[in-house]
This record gives sequence, structure tokens and C-alpha cells, in this order.
Amino acid sequence: MRRGLRRSDPAAVVCCLLAATTALGQDDADTIRRLERQLRELDQAFRLAIPQDQPISERLMLDYGGSVRFGLLAVDDEVGTTRLLRQTDGILYLRAELDGAHRFFGRLRFLYNDFNSGDSFDGDGDELEEPIGDRYWYQFDLRGAKLAETGERPDYNVNLKAGRQFLQWGSGLALSEVLYAGRLDVEISDIGVIGLVGLTPSTGTIDFDGSRPGFDRDTDRAFFGGAVEYRGLENHVPYFSALVQRDHNDRNYRVFSTDVGDFPTRFNYDSEYYAIGSRGTLGPQLSYRIELVHERGEGLSSPFDRRTAERLEQRSEDIDAWAGILGLTYLFRDDHDSRLDLEFLGASGDDDRLDPSDTFGGNAPGTEDNAFNGLGYAYTGLALAPELSNLLSLRLGYSTTPDFSPDWADWLRVGVSGFLFLKADADAPLSVQTESSTLVGGEVDLFMDWRLLSDLSAVVRYGVFLPGHAIPEDRDDFRHFFYAGLNYAF
Repeated sequence: MRRGLRRSDPAAVVCCLLAATTALGQDDADTIRRLERQLRELDQAFRLAIPQDQPISERLMLDYGGSVRFGLLAVDDEVGTTRLLRQTDGILYLRAELDGAHRFFGRLRFLYNDFNSGDSFDGDGDELEEPIGDRYWYQFDLRGAKLAETGERPDYNVNLKAGRQFLQWGSGLALSEVLYAGRLDVEISDIGVIGLVGLTPSTGTIDFDGSRPGFDRDTDRAFFGGAVEYRGLENHVPYFSALVQRDHNDRNYRVFSTDVGDFPTRFNYDSEYYAIGSRGTLGPQLSYRIELVHERGEGLSSPFDRRTAERLEQRSEDIDAWAGILGLTYLFRDDHDSRLDLEFLGASGDDDRLDPSDTFGGNAPGTEDNAFNGLGYAYTGLALAPELSNLLSLRLGYSTTPDFSPDWADWLRVGVSGFLFLKADADAPLSVQTESSTLVGGEVDLFMDWRLLSDLSAVVRYGVFLPGHAIPEDRDDFRHFFYAGLNYAF
């Protein structure tokens, strides 16, 4: 879905290579990753409150239940084809807590995708997604234990959470994914020290390198992290963090067969992310979050020259990339819970790449790799949903609860977000096909959340992307995203 070259004799040869990657399903790989980012906005999180100290007969709290969601999704790809997907998403969960210190959570998810004929993104057609057991973890909170035993809140704490869990590291730019992980948070007075050890599940993880075999169903990356936070300020929490990612994928070799020859390709991408940031409030109505990430490490170069299509020996090259986020949220504190969000996202790109994240068509041998890549997540719209690499994104959003007099509209919330997309490097690629120009385009996203009954809710999401000068003329139609769903909780 993403490559564009000017017509010339060498470029025509390269186009043969790109056509081969399309034949091998590379465009579908891009679509799968884009759909995964689009659907991230629809996921629901579960939270568990800490009970107070109770008699022994009531010390254990059990909470169980489930939900069923029926959804319809229609999404345009960059050639104007609309794909339709119907989803049935069933969830069963169990939560338990003992003495405010020991917490257990388990969740089974039965997600069935029903595509229109020929609309499947991976060619497998209708299927039940794996894994079914997608969350299960145990958490221990020392402060909660002390509160239950003595009623006093100590100025130190040890919090350990281990199991298959969703983890967001810092602002989520480098890592925002489900992992088999252990996360330890030690707080002594005003200092918090956080440690992380994690491994991606082999199923259910969409890798950033779509040219690697099994990128959408067989990913094996390990993470090791440490962070220090200062929690002594009333309204601000500054922090510094380091995160190490190591590539342990066994499926690390593939031969790309093209009209101009075969290209054996090896895969390896080891990276480190060093971040500095802060989160907090600027007065009673304004909150903020800011983070700057520097990526280092080594990755293998592309197996061919992007200008001549000549086969090249792959080399391990240094990574030097960056990403950042600045977000502001203004709460009006009115009767409608109105809020205004302003967010700027940015990440570096590499102008000798044909693709911002893949090894095949990736960084040129003998050069530093400046493209930012990781297993993070950032909200970049519904219709275009580009990856963060080489992207500059500005978003302004507003949401409120309308003042309707009918009782049936009491639980209704609506919102709108506007985006402006630019390329950090006009000559570097995005995860959607572009030309050498800075302006990618704009987007408008709308949402509606409506709680029809105490246990029945409806959700609607719509986005439309308006192409800019960087989008090729044969792909510059408006692109639409539409999702509507009903959720019943029990």
C-alpha cells in the first residue's frame, strides 16, 4: 500500500522488485498493520478498585462477567477499494482480590472475523482469531497489604505484576503491546524505580517489519527496561527511561523472487530506546504529557540497491532515530464534561529507504538508519492510520455530552478530531505510498458513544482522509473508515 517511484530506467527495474513484493502479499501486510492500528481505538480496558480491610469472611472479592460486541467495519485502501468486515467479539473475565494486596485477572476472548468474499487481509478468509486466553496476570501491592493489616499508608511500596498483560512504556511511542512480562515498581519516598522484562506472544502480535516471514502470527522479540520517576512534585512527574529490544525471531530468512533475480534476505533488528519526559497538570483544568525518545541499535540493511536493483551483501548498520510527543488536555469542568485535546507527534525517517520499517527495501548498506521503529502505538487517525516513522502529526480534538432534554440521550457522548499530516523528510517514505513532497494531507474523525441501557451500548466511528500533494495522483481519492458496533455486558 505504500511505495511510489518516478518513472526512469533504473526505477523501472526497482518497480519490478516492488511488484514482486506486492505479489508476495506485501500490500496486504501493510493493510494488516494499518487495520491493527485502527482497531486499537476500539479496545476496552478493565480496571479493578482496591477494597478496604474487611473481616476474614469478606476479604476475598470476586468479580466475573462478560460482554458480546457485534461490529461492522468498512475501510478504504489507497486504491479506492472498500473492504467489509463483520466482527463478533465475546469476552469472559474473572477478577479476584484478596486483602487489597493480591489481585488476579483472567480473560477469554472469542473474536470471529467474517469478511465479504475476497476482502480478507491475509487471504485466510473468515476465522476465529487467536489466542483465546488473551489476558491473565497476578499483581502484588505491598502498600495495599500494609493498609489492610495496619490501616497506615507507608511512604514506600513494592508493586509487582506478572503474566500476559498489556504494557505501555512511558508515552507508548516505543512499546505499547501485550507481552508475557513482569513489571516491578519500587517506590521509596519520592523516587520510583520501574523494571521490566517481557517477551512478545508468538501469536497475536503484529510486527513492524512486514517483509519478515510470519510477521503477523509468529513474532519473538524480548524487552528489558528500566525507568526512574521523581514523584515528589505536586503536579509533575518527570522521568527518564531506557528500553532494550532484542530480536529472537527464528523465521529470519526469506528469498524474494523477482523478474530481475532472487534476493536472499536475512532479518535482524536490535534496538534501544532512551526517553526523557514528564506528565502532570498546569493548573486545575490543563494536563500535559511530553516525551522525547532517542533510538539506537543495529539492523540489517536491504539486500539490493534501490537505484540499480543490483544485489548487495547485507550489512549490520547503526540506528540513529528519534520520536516525540507533546499533548495537552483542557477540561472545561462544565455540566457536559467537555474537553479539548491538542497533540503533536513526530518521528524521523530515512530517505534511502523504500519502506520505513521493512528490511527488504529498507536501509541502504553503508548508511546510518534514521527511521524510527518499534512496537509502540500513537493515535494517527482512523482512515489513513499511518505508522509513526517519518511522520509529523498535529491533532485537535473536542468531545462533549450534548445537552438533550430526552431521557434516552442522557448517556450520549460525541466528539470530533482534526489531523494535519506532514512528512519529517520529504524524500523519505511513509507507511502509505507517497511522492517527494511534505504535505501528506488532513483527516477528520468523528465518534459517538451511546449507552442505550445500563448493559447495552452503541459505538460509531467515522474518519475521512483528504489527500495532500504527497499522495500520488492515481491514489488521491478521499479515503473513508466506518465502524458501528453494539456491546452487551453481563
